[in-house]
Amino acid sequence: MSRQVVTRFAPSPTGMLHIGGVRTALFCWLFARKHGGRFILRVEDTDLSRSTDDNIRIIEDGMAWCGLDWDEGPVQGDPSAWVGPHGPYRQMQRMDLYRAKIQELLDKGLAYRCRCSREAIEARRKAVEAAGKVFQYNRGLDRGQGCAEAGHDASQPAAIRFRMPESGDILVADLIKGDTRFPADSLDDWIIARTGDGPGEIGVPTYNFCVVVDDTHMEVTHVIRGDDHLNNTPKQIPLFAAFGTELPAFAHVPMILGADGAKLSKRHGATSITEYQAMGLLPSAVRLALARLSWTPKIDGRAVESAEEELLTDDQMIQLFDLADCQKSAARFDMDKLQWINQKLIQRSPWRDLEPHLHPFMPAAWAAKPEAWKAQAIQATQKGKSLADMAEALRFAFERPESFDEKAVEKFMTAPVKPALAEVSALADYTHQALEAAFTAILERHGLKTKDLAQALRVALCGKPVSPGIYDTLMLVGRAEVVARLDRWL
Repeated sequence: MSRQVVTRFAPSPTGMLHIGGVRTALFCWLFARKHGGRFILRVEDTDLSRSTDDNIRIIEDGMAWCGLDWDEGPVQGDPSAWVGPHGPYRQMQRMDLYRAKIQELLDKGLAYRCRCSREAIEARRKAVEAAGKVFQYNRGLDRGQGCAEAGHDASQPAAIRFRMPESGDILVADLIKGDTRFPADSLDDWIIARTGDGPGEIGVPTYNFCVVVDDTHMEVTHVIRGDDHLNNTPKQIPLFAAFGTELPAFAHVPMILGADGAKLSKRHGATSITEYQAMGLLPSAVRLALARLSWTPKIDGRAVESAEEELLTDDQMIQLFDLADCQKSAARFDMDKLQWINQKLIQRSPWRDLEPHLHPFMPAAWAAKPEAWKAQAIQATQKGKSLADMAEALRFAFERPESFDEKAVEKFMTAPVKPALAEVSALADYTHQALEAAFTAILERHGLKTKDLAQALRVALCGKPVSPGIYDTLMLVGRAEVVARLDRWL
């Protein structure tokens, strides 16, 4: 490939960052990283009624949490700053460029001013549909009815339309879906800029126009996006030709469905990336689970099969990623699979790697704990399915129980166990080895089983018969607090 690979993720900041968008961004990121290219984050905020700075921040924060770092794009948290040679990376800050490009098309006769009112177009639409046809501006029964050959000047406000080819096919060569042909006469002259406020003023450009200008200006080589954009592509291809620019390669990624085959929505569970963050999922687990939607990695030409092979690292995904291995049909999202991946990655992660992700779920006192204590706490709870589960499992280390499981109290807080609890309260050495030796002696003296004493201690210290290993539980609570919590039972 002669040019450096450049991909882009270009979301509209009109709400939450949907996991479908994150999956698309991930594919763009993987492809750029594999080929040593650049990955651009670009904000398409021409929908003035819904685009907000807060929504842009949601996108930036969600992308950063996912670990999808961008080489060019906005500076996180600063609407006025960007990094990269092609900024700004917000469309509403690029109006001068768009208007210059529209004027270029007008000067070449490849675009024209349209003064048709909504009422006039609606009347023509009804007439065409009454004749059993589909309305197309300046096509079919509407040919010659509008402004295509009127040669309007800039003396009155007008929208700007692009002259589409009228014959032949427009070929979309897609790296995932293969070739799709669109008859040129099925596409009308579309609006590239809305009507301006005054005579001669070019209004806000439309999405399909801005996309082409941006992809050209930012030297994008591969447009990887959701297949809901496939029908936009035949509009955009002639526009690339009008500007005399090289066409990027296209790859339209299939949509994500719920487990029932319907479009993924709230009724299937979380759909926003921030919701997955709040659930206590690792970014690495989300990346891997989303990558496996529509992509089947291959090792030496063989699709991965075993559970061990499925747990790919980022480096492995980058090395193996190939658009040719992406399926054409929609993928079904499996929440159980995501949680399984998350649990496996938690279990195999070094405690230092988990700590920054666990930290936000922990109380303020966590920050002041020594590293050795944090290491023990994390290692004692790494069987949890999520970071939220781990945090919940460690609550006993920060809070005295306010209530106690009545059935557990009745079952485990028996008269024979009370003297053994008193001996535990008197212990001074809280190393694992010393606790284990002391327990062995206490159990022998009182004729108890390990479960008898351990469960009673859990109830006393945690309020319920569930906690990490009993030695870890004692060490994490700490000697002074163990004595204080046992006091009420002795």
